[in-house]
Amino acid sequence: MAMSCFPPPKSIPLFPAPAACRLPVPAPRCLAPLRLPPAPSRPPARGRRPRGSCQQIRARSRGNEYQPNNRKRKRTHGWIKRISTPGGVAVILRRMLKGRKSLTH
Repeated sequence: MAMSCFPPPKSIPLFPAPAACRLPVPAPRCLAPLRLPPAPSRPPARGRRPRGSCQQIRARSRGNEYQPNNRKRKRTHGWIKRISTPGGVAVILRRMLKGRKSLTH
């Protein structure tokens, strides 16, 4: 039988060495404390603030999307529009099967 050129595997210790015998391992850089930029040296000025700095910033008003228009409603959701397209016919059939009293506008 030929001898192998690889060294024999090292044995795994059953009991780890005590903490006092272990060498300290440096922490990875990703776990190092974060370095924050230095705080501003002068405090914010007291006194008069710019106008409107404490007021609420207004956003676009909501709830006014529906502006009733019967002509557009009938042209978009009416019987003629529904019956003229295959998808509209499917809508009418679904509503018939469900038992809706009103099939279209």
